[in-house]
Amino acid sequence: MNHERRRADLAAKQPDDNNVASPRRSFLKASGGSLTAASFAPAVANAQTPHVSVDDDIRIGLIGCGGRGTGATLNALQADPGIRLVAMADAVEGRLSGCLQTLRRKGDFADRVDVADDMRFTGLDAYKQLLATDVDVVLLATPPGFRPLHLQAAIDAGKHVFAEKPAAVDPAGVRSVLQSTAKAREKGLFIVAGLQARYEPASIEMNQRIHDGAIGEILNARMTRYTGGLWVKPRQPGQTDVEYQLSNWHYHTWLSGDFLIEQFVHEIDRMAWVMGDYPVSCTGTGGRQSRTEEMYGHIFDHFAILYKFASGAELFATSRQQTGCDSVFEMRLAGTKGICIGAGKTKYDISGASAWQFGQGNGRKQQGHQTEHDTFYRSLRSGGYLNNGDYFARSTLMAIMARESAYTGHEITWQQAMDAKQDLMPDEIAWDTPVPTWKVAVPGKTAFS
Repeated sequence: MNHERRRADLAAKQPDDNNVASPRRSFLKASGGSLTAASFAPAVANAQTPHVSVDDDIRIGLIGCGGRGTGATLNALQADPGIRLVAMADAVEGRLSGCLQTLRRKGDFADRVDVADDMRFTGLDAYKQLLATDVDVVLLATPPGFRPLHLQAAIDAGKHVFAEKPAAVDPAGVRSVLQSTAKAREKGLFIVAGLQARYEPASIEMNQRIHDGAIGEILNARMTRYTGGLWVKPRQPGQTDVEYQLSNWHYHTWLSGDFLIEQFVHEIDRMAWVMGDYPVSCTGTGGRQSRTEEMYGHIFDHFAILYKFASGAELFATSRQQTGCDSVFEMRLAGTKGICIGAGKTKYDISGASAWQFGQGNGRKQQGHQTEHDTFYRSLRSGGYLNNGDYFARSTLMAIMARESAYTGHEITWQQAMDAKQDLMPDEIAWDTPVPTWKVAVPGKTAFS
């Protein structure tokens, strides 16, 4: 089938632009009718009245005190000398205390880590207690299954938000995040997402060149990320199922979404950004080869996904987490006028008439984790506006549809994923709540609804 015929067939599957779930409709509306790099980038809107004056402290609260929460807090403290950490919340007291000790050992920021005893909240409802305080900004860094609930509560409480990726673990969560995004926009509240490639100088310049036509029309793309395994924490005497699964949240789909959503969403988002669109459908496969024991929960250890776009372009995305194997991290875009090859997150090489290189041999390191916070607080003080919620949610859905194609063995369309009723989170969670009953997915037998 030739390229034009394939494009026409795929366009017929594209969701109706009258349906709010359409991936193109929001971007076309935002960009005045054309999809550009800026449509997908975390651009700052025209200046409004500053949310925080240049002389005021910005009081932040951390919800989720693990490694990423600790890192995000350090990024925030470095971003603005007027930021003070004044509140912390975590389900587990020991994790909160450990995070606080780490932050207090950082000499450059220790004097701005000012968390009184009555501003340290623990337990599964600790987020509610923190949101009832007078913090200006909350950092959401709990396991992803809680993200939609915590984001909704934060926006309802009138807080600006930095939210770690991914946005959700299921379609119900994605729809919730889109609703919270719209509400935040109405209230003038920020949502900055932890998909830091969109704030990475190398990625921004590469994307702009691609969207300016450096390689012409994209025909096909490939994204590969192969990494090693992750830690496992042995079950402790007396732990409930909820306590145990929370301590090993990566391996439980209701908490992490599987590693395709929890980790590879970074690369999926980068490709949605550079493609300038979200896919019409995908077909995938995956399974468990090296992580087969019960301690690895329900997730797969490898995936291979083929995404199809309305333009006729295709994206092959593959990832694995397997110990003892080679590590690979690369992307390749083939266009009508050239090729772009990326290695890691900061090295790009465009060949063709518009040849360009970034990061080759100059030791550049990733900056996105810091620049997203720098941009957040600079905009908060200047009167700009940031809301990354739309691409935060939709890139997560792009990962979810791939997971479900691999789990079920069937093609999954964008509209099917957006409309699915799947909701993996229990309605109420207590330490003794029965955890969701899951089995490892078996393609051809596992269903998606």
